[in-house]
Amino acid sequence: MPRSIFQIVIAVLFINAVQAQGNGVVIRGNWADQISITDVNGRPFENIYNNVSGTPYFDEKYKFANIKLSQGQGRTFVGVKTRIDMVTQEVHFISSNEVEGFLFAGMVKEVTYDDTTTDGIIPYKFVTGFPAVDKQTNQNFYLVLSEGRCSFLKSIIKKVSERKNELSGEIAKDMETYEDYYLYIKGVMKRWKKDKDFILAELTDKQKEITQYILTNKVNFKNADQVTKLLKYYNSL
Repeated sequence: MPRSIFQIVIAVLFINAVQAQGNGVVIRGNWADQISITDVNGRPFENIYNNVSGTPYFDEKYKFANIKLSQGQGRTFVGVKTRIDMVTQEVHFISSNEVEGFLFAGMVKEVTYDDTTTDGIIPYKFVTGFPAVDKQTNQNFYLVLSEGRCSFLKSIIKKVSERKNELSGEIAKDMETYEDYYLYIKGVMKRWKKDKDFILAELTDKQKEITQYILTNKVNFKNADQVTKLLKYYNSL
């Protein structure tokens, strides 16, 4: 079955399954109890990244995540094997009958999960629905680094590039990653500028506290981790 047709089947069945769960906003229970997806030919959808070096996903491995839909009153599936395609901005998942399915770009509002690493547990939150900016639409996922009056967002976009071997004429395909950071404040997306004045201009309501924090912590405004901590502090005030 062509990928586009299978995608429609997956999407329709997923939404029907959500609507069939009742009136509650959050659907709880095991993923196996929530949905079963079947291609009429019993096949998974086509892999469109054959012969491409690198991964299109934020994380190649599936993670047990919560998926919040953009539609259906924001209903949420809990504990879904999930990964995000950063090329197409689609959400891939594993159904109860072990079929790999995916949801159109824009169908998912939020994906959250905790990842256990050698450095401890790291929480991840990906959100769509922000205003269009640069080449991103409101269907693009952003990794939320800090959330509140001034959110700090990371855009991660992957694209397939091609390189031609001048000797053999063979075409090599590679996955390239492009990252940008944005402040989301008062409903507006602003590309992060790596300087003190830019940040202070957005945090004028807490200038005294922010100035003291900067002096105490010797904030490097070219460092995304330090700016994240600063904005987390601001959002806590």
